[in-house]
Amino acid sequence: MRARIGFIIAIALSSTRCLAQTPDATALYQQAIAAMSGLPQPPYLRYRIDGVGDGLNIGLVVRGGNLWLNMRGGSGTSAWQINHRTFDYTSAVVNESDGKAYLTHRSFFDPTWYGTYRALHEGMLNSQDPAPPRTSPAPASTPPDLTLKTIAITSVMGTNIYNVTDEGPAACPNGAPGRALRLDSRDHDWHHQLNGVIIDESSHRFCMVRFGISEALGFAGIVEQDFSDVNGYWIETGGLIDGTLRALGISTHHGIWRFTLSEIVLPPTIPDETFMKEPQLCAARAPRREFRSGLR
Repeated sequence: MRARIGFIIAIALSSTRCLAQTPDATALYQQAIAAMSGLPQPPYLRYRIDGVGDGLNIGLVVRGGNLWLNMRGGSGTSAWQINHRTFDYTSAVVNESDGKAYLTHRSFFDPTWYGTYRALHEGMLNSQDPAPPRTSPAPASTPPDLTLKTIAITSVMGTNIYNVTDEGPAACPNGAPGRALRLDSRDHDWHHQLNGVIIDESSHRFCMVRFGISEALGFAGIVEQDFSDVNGYWIETGGLIDGTLRALGISTHHGIWRFTLSEIVLPPTIPDETFMKEPQLCAARAPRREFRSGLR
């Protein structure tokens, strides 16, 4: 009898130790926010986006003075050259197919953590996510604090915005071991579109971030951003848009557009005149939706 009781106690203690070792989803999310927020950001970037459509083509269009993604059916390619200034989120975009140039502040064209940070609040799709500029073109780097001192960060963008659920082990886009979390907006605010992340186990950084929207009339889909190290900076390197057009709640067309960031250069500066094409500057939130043409 004593042996049996001892055996039961041993199992209970072993189970308790296993439970204690299981990462808490909220703590993992907070640690990742702290790790990302403690990283230095490049003051300027020059890069290109190459997209390949599989049932979904994406171009650029201006509506209401704002730059939107023009979503349509098909299986073609897109190529954009981009100069980005980090402190005020400004991106100068040139469409290679016709040479047209645009200015935008949208997070979609901001491959730094600052772009993703804004999208956590203001949304990645159907939003122009306006925000005041940072105080310095080259923010100082401070070591990430992975302890309970993350309150100042997570009070703004933590679990008061999203419910966090542990989805278990998952591979980062580069194959490194990670852990997946599911996020759900607490208040169902359409701006709060973050619905999934993968956290790199060794660095505690986000290696994949996913945003999603669902509309009964219009576009329902996700944007995934992949992050990795580029010349000492942890920035976006590619991703995908997976979307479906819906009419009266019925899906009518589905497609995927995969994109990569390449030819990434981190110059110490880019001339101010590069970012002075005033007519296309995006500053307003309305109209609140991506533009869709021929998606059926």
